[in-house]
Amino acid sequence: MKIGTLLKERKLQLFFLIYVLLLVPSVSLIAQNIPVKTMFLGILASFGLLIVIFMLSSFMSTKAIRIFYCVLLAFSLVPSAILLGYLLFAEVMLSNTSMTTLFETNPDESKEFMTHYMNPWVILGIALYILLPIIMIIKMKHLSFQRVGEHKKSFFVCMSLLLLCLAIEPVAQRIYFVDFYRTYADYKIRTKAEEKAIALRQQQNFEVKLLEKNAPKTLVVVIGESLSRHHMSLYGYGRNTNPLLSGKRSSLKIYEDVTSPQVHTIPALRAILSFSDHDHPEYLTECPSIFELFNRGGYETYHISNQPFENTDSSYEPILKQANHIFDLSAGNKPDGVVLNTLQKVLEDDKRKLVVVHLMGNHTVYRFRYPESFDYFNYQKHPVETNLFLSNEARTVIDEYDNSVLYNDYLVASVIELLEKQNESSVMLYFSDHGDEVYDFRDFAGHAYEKVSTYMCEVPFMLWTSGSFERQRRDLVFHTDRPYSTTDVLYGLSDLAGLRYKGYEESRSVFSRHFASRERKIGDLSYETVVERTEAGEGIRPIEYWASTVKDKINLSLLLDNR
Repeated sequence: MKIGTLLKERKLQLFFLIYVLLLVPSVSLIAQNIPVKTMFLGILASFGLLIVIFMLSSFMSTKAIRIFYCVLLAFSLVPSAILLGYLLFAEVMLSNTSMTTLFETNPDESKEFMTHYMNPWVILGIALYILLPIIMIIKMKHLSFQRVGEHKKSFFVCMSLLLLCLAIEPVAQRIYFVDFYRTYADYKIRTKAEEKAIALRQQQNFEVKLLEKNAPKTLVVVIGESLSRHHMSLYGYGRNTNPLLSGKRSSLKIYEDVTSPQVHTIPALRAILSFSDHDHPEYLTECPSIFELFNRGGYETYHISNQPFENTDSSYEPILKQANHIFDLSAGNKPDGVVLNTLQKVLEDDKRKLVVVHLMGNHTVYRFRYPESFDYFNYQKHPVETNLFLSNEARTVIDEYDNSVLYNDYLVASVIELLEKQNESSVMLYFSDHGDEVYDFRDFAGHAYEKVSTYMCEVPFMLWTSGSFERQRRDLVFHTDRPYSTTDVLYGLSDLAGLRYKGYEESRSVFSRHFASRERKIGDLSYETVVERTEAGEGIRPIEYWASTVKDKINLSLLLDNR
């Protein structure tokens, strides 16, 4: 059959293949994080697959084509919906790292996200996106086709090219839905291997010495969620979002220059809760994680979480389950106050203990993170200082985020008060897994590694110690201006807890006299690179940059006129 005739007779099939295979690569042209060369290669690989499938379909009957195209649509629909949705939400294409994080998102979080971002127009758009290719499949007419027996060589060439597109990695990773499933398969294989390795490691010897004269009676680690220090009055934010902790400033060590190792919860906590870092990811399975370490060091360990983690297939679930006592309080999606009663009961245990409290903190959707009594900030009463021309909807989101920060202030202050009542040698360390950018310098709220900024990785890091612990540990120093990454927090906790073991590096404890600063990584990027990108306004649309610049000039002019 001649090519011209084939194209004329099967134009609906061709349009279907363009819709399914080329729409996502073509729309990726608007993504802020994809180099032009990568976009071109993606379009080229997808176009090559389109030609192969179109030629192969000439050997199929109309019924076979409909079945084949239904299967193709089913395989491509989920990846394309996710990638296009993420592109519209964050104006970036999802990277493999973020894709892996997406696989671990729990159902409650997904439901909450959908509830917040779904509106009639989005639902209508999704319905039309799905309905259009289905209509095309139904409308495909009965056509003549080539018999395989009469064109064996052509059929063999088409099948060989199809298999090559799927099997050769440089080509497969450029075809969006093939890469999606390859990434998922790699993720499942890796996590199963990690789970097995962590279980086997429990049977291996690893000596941990406890320096009893240095060990506190109670060590509480509170891990926040999505809290940027840029929205905390403790760090200079204009709104008073930390009234209670500000009142405890004299007993707090507030570290000024701390970053997270990632801007998504799961990769960040995989590094924070283990010895794994950018250069040695294998330490996740080769070395003890936080609960294993403290269990072997003679501590009773507790994990209290308001984030769901049990039976979620999360890649850090095996680490969390090493705690002696586990309390998953996430059922009901209640604000973080639910952890306080459980923590109070745990603190009554007379044993030496490590308690890790994981909060929902300031996770999107922000208005769900606090009770009505903390609905305080309102942009009409409490104006937000910004160089951006923000909509009222954006200002409302800032209000909701700041209200969640206000509630988090109450939570952390309440934890300190519980420890103060114990009247014993105790320590509390608070930090957030990562931050959120909330219309801080561009029209965006949330976190996405593909458009990482300093607002997403600069986190609060606060230490509270009882008077008896400070008198007990004259060897520690608290220089709050030290540049530090929470990827090394396990060394600092070991120092606070008086634990020593093979592989302990005193220079990586921020509380040690022998601390030495190291290069900080945010994913694969250096922190300095993230700072440069943020200062350069990377990811800001030209109109936003122009608006903020004009406003800066107006403000400067007014300032000079008033001098």
